Amino acid sequence: MKIGSGALTKALMVLLVALVVLIPVAMLRDLVRERSALRDQAYESVARGWGGRQLVGGPILVIPATMTGADGKAHWIEWYVMPDSLTLESALNVQDERRKLGVYEVPVYRSTLRATATFDVAPKMAALLQGAKASTVQLDRARLLLPISDLRGVRDVRATGAAIGTASFEPDRTFVMSAVSAPLRADAALDSGPQQFDVTLEVAGTYSLAFLPTARSTHVSLSGNWADPGYARGLLPFERTVKDGRFSARWQVLDLNRTFGNNWFGGQVSAASLQDSAFGVDLVQTVDLYQRAERSVKYAGLFIALSLLTLFVWEHLARKPLHPIQYGLMGLALSVFYLLLLALAEHVGFNLAYIIAAVALCGLLGLYLSGAFDSARSGAGASAVFASVYALLYLLVTSEDYSLLVGAVAVFALLAIAMVLTRKVDWYQATALPRTE
Repeated sequence: MKIGSGALTKALMVLLVALVVLIPVAMLRDLVRERSALRDQAYESVARGWGGRQLVGGPILVIPATMTGADGKAHWIEWYVMPDSLTLESALNVQDERRKLGVYEVPVYRSTLRATATFDVAPKMAALLQGAKASTVQLDRARLLLPISDLRGVRDVRATGAAIGTASFEPDRTFVMSAVSAPLRADAALDSGPQQFDVTLEVAGTYSLAFLPTARSTHVSLSGNWADPGYARGLLPFERTVKDGRFSARWQVLDLNRTFGNNWFGGQVSAASLQDSAFGVDLVQTVDLYQRAERSVKYAGLFIALSLLTLFVWEHLARKPLHPIQYGLMGLALSVFYLLLLALAEHVGFNLAYIIAAVALCGLLGLYLSGAFDSARSGAGASAVFASVYALLYLLVTSEDYSLLVGAVAVFALLAIAMVLTRKVDWYQATALPRTE
């Protein structure tokens, strides 16, 4: 018997071809990870120049005070006072023109935030002095502070109110996280009754926009032109909608929902404690290009095996044998599909790249098999079969919630088809082995 002439020998050779083809597939997985890492580097590069993940807090009053230490001496310390109420309204606008770095496009946004904060310092100061926690409070040196995680993204900040002076906002080096602050008027008389501050802030950023609940009662409303908002971090909004590519969300947060109080001295609250209370929106890119490419490569071994199995069953049903070298060439073509898909997707998008790569592969295999089987009809039929297989792969790759279910049902269905088509094949005769009684 010639090598490759028996069905059992042919099956072993086909299995060997499939295993060999998996080597370049494994290399493709490393390539996908490498390109994904380069994409992440491009995102970070754009974020450094435009603004990264933004975490914004409402106005906080910073008032210098003196406190008597254990040594009996007076020490300067900063007293941070939160507003009694804070209303934050924000409009997030993802720019139509994406920032490009090489072949990578990075979505960036600009957001305008309007904050209205009301402070009632008098009762807090009375409680502070009565408890002998501080000996003096210097209201004439108070300043208004805004926490902002990435100052590179600040485009404008303005504040109005009776206590606002003429000085502009500058970076604040004493707060536990990045912030800007502006001194208040020396004659502001913060202890004379409730004081209201209106702040308008324009920031630019990428990835996400989050807020700090810096008030006894914080109300936040956010809207934007992004179709896939994510609310994975912090408190979930009590109201949210997505319609026509836009989203809106609203939060209501009380001081009971966080781990820090309504006023504290410097050093008593950490940056981690503040950031743990943050909530907001992530600009989710559902199953992006590299996630889809990696999913495709994960299924590559299964689909290459199914394709070679289909050819194996076909040649025995049609009684037109294929040589192991022909299996090897077709296996290589099946593996090159994923390389072509990744290369095209970086330039024309995943969906169009998949169509182009699948049409090219199915056409190539159909043309090759029409010559191998000496039948244009067989070649066209093979193209149709492979087109169905790769249409199934597309469903698996692009389905975010049902990929496992679709994959399990599809594999069972393909196995069932193979078993039904070969149920009458006499494999003893095909493999030239003696029957056992």
